Amino acid sequence: MGSWAAIPTPETPKSTMFDQQEVDQTRFIAIAQPLGTDSFKLLVLEQVSNQRLCWAESGNYPVVVDPLLVNFNFTGICGRSIDSNGFSVRVAKRDLGLQYSLRLSRRFNSVVLQGVPFGANGGPVMDIASTRGFTSGFLKLQLFPGWRFTKRSYQGRPLGHVYFTNDSFDSAVTPKENPERSPEKPQPTVN
Repeated sequence: MGSWAAIPTPETPKSTMFDQQEVDQTRFIAIAQPLGTDSFKLLVLEQVSNQRLCWAESGNYPVVVDPLLVNFNFTGICGRSIDSNGFSVRVAKRDLGLQYSLRLSRRFNSVVLQGVPFGANGGPVMDIASTRGFTSGFLKLQLFPGWRFTKRSYQGRPLGHVYFTNDSFDSAVTPKENPERSPEKPQPTVN
């Protein structure tokens, strides 16, 4: 396991000006969108208003997602984040967007979302979520224990940026020998 001391604290306005705001977990979903046989894109959707459903879910392991928002003008109804401008990793109240990228990859029979350091000595890899099974189509990424969605805020006001948040550096890192974090074993969804 890597050392957290290796992660430099950036002295930039982005890391010092922003805070996090708690959100209703049921109004957010992280999705692995297929881009071929073994390539995926991360999408984060938010149900902003109750006017129309932004997505539908079916199945268990994995949960298949129907992104309903592609069928209507979702402005003001659904939020959609498609890249690092819209989401990042936050651990122990530190925005790690400048040190970590979010990556999707196949592991066993699942797609796993990981926080991966930019540099070789940038810190440990963090397992954040898994589809807990695999099939074709859009798949729900179910957060591992300790992880939740929050929103970036500035002076108490929420912004559109979504964080994958963990309160502790220790719980953010997945020991390889820990069977409780295996993507093959169903885990409860954090609510």
